[in-house]
Order: sequence, then structure tokens, then C-alpha cells
Amino acid sequence: MKYSDLHRNIRIRIITDFFTDLTQKSILPFMAIYLSVRLGASWAGLLLTANILLSMLVSLGAGYWSDRIGRKKLMVSAQCIQVFALFWMAAANSPWLDSVWLTCIMFTFSSVSSGVSIPVANAMIVDVSSERERQYVYGLQYWTTNVAITFGALMGGLLFETNRFLLFGLVLAESVATLAILVTLIHETMETHSHSNVPVSRKRSSMFSTYGDVLRNRRFMTFFAATVLAVALEFQLDKYIAVRLKNEFSAQLFHWDITGLQMFSFVLAINTVLVALIALPFSKWMHRYSSRSVMTVGMVLYTSGFALLAVSNWAMLLIAAAVVYTIGELMYSPVQKVLLAGMIPDTNRAAYMAADSMSYNAAALMGSIGLSIGAILPSYAMACLYLLMGLGALCLFRSSLDRQTFTSGNSGNSGNSSSGTMAS
Repeated sequence: MKYSDLHRNIRIRIITDFFTDLTQKSILPFMAIYLSVRLGASWAGLLLTANILLSMLVSLGAGYWSDRIGRKKLMVSAQCIQVFALFWMAAANSPWLDSVWLTCIMFTFSSVSSGVSIPVANAMIVDVSSERERQYVYGLQYWTTNVAITFGALMGGLLFETNRFLLFGLVLAESVATLAILVTLIHETMETHSHSNVPVSRKRSSMFSTYGDVLRNRRFMTFFAATVLAVALEFQLDKYIAVRLKNEFSAQLFHWDITGLQMFSFVLAINTVLVALIALPFSKWMHRYSSRSVMTVGMVLYTSGFALLAVSNWAMLLIAAAVVYTIGELMYSPVQKVLLAGMIPDTNRAAYMAADSMSYNAAALMGSIGLSIGAILPSYAMACLYLLMGLGALCLFRSSLDRQTFTSGNSGNSGNSSSGTMAS
């Protein structure tokens, strides 16, 4: 499998997504600090929470309408909103104007744009990719996203506090370029999957009945629950695990005294470097094995790594745990997306992608709850809890695969023959 073998839409999306992630991640992580300084922590928390909730609602609506009017129209509309929002965010932080409230309003518009574009773009990738291609595509996307986040955070750290106008101007330029590419080079993909055998009543179904069908799809909801548990472990890293290391860890590493926060930064650096170096060859190597096997081994490694991070105060063991959980993540994460793409119905792809995005919000909530629980339970109990979460996720993932035969004969599933290959 080579990059040049992929559909043109996918090749373009991977490039544009890289630059979008690069620029967006140079802003988003620093907005909480900006709003806290300018408006206070309470207002900042309320505004960020409102943005997340609004983005979730908009995402569900975008998923529904994308399956009815097409992918490209919504993607172009969302990108127009993004350009508009970023123009005024740059203006609100320029030498001629300094307005925190205009920045807040435009940041909300930017969040709405992201809520629209993410499920639609994910559905477009599924539209024009085969089962054989998806593991490579998602592995490549995983690599580009992590590299973009790393360099985006570095760019934001250098410019957000000292020169927001320049930073927002760079992001605006990228968004304008992305809009031009979407308008001129991206093709509509919804018509590539057949609607000829879909009942008219289903085409005209309301948003509530569409997402009602999603909730009644037992296989998908089992997979959804598994995703929540698996991703919730990742959200523990910068919450309970970071706090625990800060409070409990102090050691020497190669004759250097290191604090808990330094150890936490080292764990993040190991994850970033490993992803940058081995994600692509790892993705190609995993093609040799069945997705069920890769998912199982990956989840075992991923869970074990987090359990060790939750309990150990030995520096070398924490380094080993960082390597283990990263390898596990490299194994399970792309395969999880492949399996998801193979189980959703052709006629409601974007709606299912929008519903799947809710799993990450639920996981983020569990991450916050984990921090509160960690204040009560000892570290070994948290490690046991992580093991139970990982085991639960693995069992639910495998259960969703075992439901394949039943589901494919019901609820209008996609019926791709390749889905059976991935579950074998």
C-alpha cells in the first residue's frame, strides 16, 4: 500500500488535515489560559463547556444532514465559517483592537465549524476507501495528527502569549488555503455508495428517528461503550497520572534529580517520539495479522502501560510503561477506526461518525471523574480500576465483533464483505 494508491480526496484530506491540526493545536490548548487570565477561571470554564456542548449538538446535526445533502457542501460551509471566525479572531487580537469578547464569540464559531467538519470528513474517508486501505489510511492519519499536535503546541507556546495577531494570521492563511482546496479539488463522495435500495421513508426519516436507529444498533453501541472505556484511559494521563506523579514521584535518573512533573513530561516525550518514528512502519507491519488479534494484543499492552503509570514510582519502570502503552495505542487505535468503518450502514455514515465522536466527550468526562476518584483511592486501587476498564473495553470490542453476523442481517448494515475479514 502506497500513499499514491489512495483516492485523491483522501490524499488531499491527509495533507490539509495535517496543517489544520498544526494550526488549530497552536490555539486550542492555550485558550483556557487566555480566557482564565482575561475573564477569570469561572467564566473560562463556563465558556469552554458551552463550546464543547454546542460543538457536540452541531456535530449530530451535521452528521444527519451530510447523509442527505452531501459531504462537500457541508465541508465547504464549515470552512467558510472557520475563515470568518479566524479573520475576526485575528482582528480582535491585532495592534488596532483588543477584544476578549469578540475573541470568545469567534472562538465559538470556530468550534461550530469543527463540529460540522469532523464527522463529515470522517464519513468521506470511508466513502472512498476499501477495507484493505483503511488500516494504512488511519495509521497515516494517526501519525500526521500526532506530529501536527507536537509542532502546533510548540508554535502556540512561542507565539500565543507574545504575538497572537501573527499566530491567528497564520491560522487564517491556512484556513483560506484549505477552503480553496475544498472548493476546487475535493469531489463529492456521497453518491459513490448506493441509495437505490434504500426505502424512501428512511431517506426522509427525521433526525430523532435516525439517531434512535443508532441507539438501537446493539453492535454499534457495544463498540461505542468499548471506545469510551479505552479512550478514558488516555484521558487519565494528563489528569490523575500527572497529579499523582507531581505529588508522589521524586527520583534520580542517570544521576539527575527529576521531579514528578519532569517525569510526566518525559513520559509525554517518549510517546511523541515513538509515534513520530514508528507509527507508519508499524501500520504497514500490522497488515500481516487479523484485526481481532491486533486489537487484543494492543489493548493488553495499552492497559498494562496505564496501570503501571498509575502505581509505579520507579523511573525505569515508568519509562517502560510509556513505551508499552504507546505501542499498544499504535496497535489498537487505527484498527479501532477500521472496525468502526466496517460496521456502520452506508446510508447513515456521517450520522454514525457524529455519534461515535460523542464517545470522546464521554471519555473526557470519565477522565475528570477519575481525577476525583484518585483523590480518595490509593494508587494501587487506581491501577486495578484501569485494568478493569481495559479488560472491559477489550471484552466489549470483541463482543461487538461477535455480533457481526447477527447485525449484518439486520438494521440495514453496510454489508461490506470486507467487514468479515476484519473480524476474523
